[in-house]
Amino acid sequence: MTTTIRLLALCAVLSASPLNAETLRASSGPNVTPVVELYTSEGCSSCPPADDWLAQLAQLPASSLDVAPLAFHVDYWDYIGWKDRFADPRFTLRQRQLARSNRQSTIYTPGFYVAGKEGKGSSRMIENIRTANNTEAQVDLELEADLNQQQLALRLNSVNRSDRSLQVEFVVFENNLHSQVTRGENTGRELLHQRVVRHLSKPMPLFPGIEHRVDVKTDWKPTDLGVVALVRSADNQFLQSVQLAF
Repeated sequence: MTTTIRLLALCAVLSASPLNAETLRASSGPNVTPVVELYTSEGCSSCPPADDWLAQLAQLPASSLDVAPLAFHVDYWDYIGWKDRFADPRFTLRQRQLARSNRQSTIYTPGFYVAGKEGKGSSRMIENIRTANNTEAQVDLELEADLNQQQLALRLNSVNRSDRSLQVEFVVFENNLHSQVTRGENTGRELLHQRVVRHLSKPMPLFPGIEHRVDVKTDWKPTDLGVVALVRSADNQFLQSVQLAF
């Protein structure tokens, strides 16, 4: 084999190698780790403070407050002149479904939900998170993730101690996202976002060893990605989550 051919073969091996040398793993704790969902938009002038609060929440150690924050960007503010590049109509639909289950008359941004329940006021939400953290979990989760340049491979092992059928959703989020807003209510502002949802799977029946694969988009920064597995009962009651970051 010539030197040139050897080099080409080596390059092919390196390009196919995972970005992480080992499989990343994370396990849920004995108590509930609630998901905090923020529904937000770059077109909404009252959303940046809520985005900042969610980012601060994500920085707290699990020993202080064990929580999985996620920012879902909605599209119903796009009409005023600034199109949020992170918005997805599916996230708007998800907020509408949460609003119905909470008997809300309308949806709005910023809108918070703690473990599927509408959240109003930071102190009340912190209280609700602590209540969840003091509740024994009915399901144990272990999340495994392998990331290469083209695909994210996820596997979720679980033990269901409840007497109900459960469903899981896989969420991929990204940190350290910037936007320079030139139109709309946030004109002239540079916005920094954390925990932005970039992929949301459909709900799937939970069984031990369930797998899910996600194509890595070209504009995603792999070192800023993270994953949350979110488990609910069939009647939409939140039970547990587990998360990891790359």
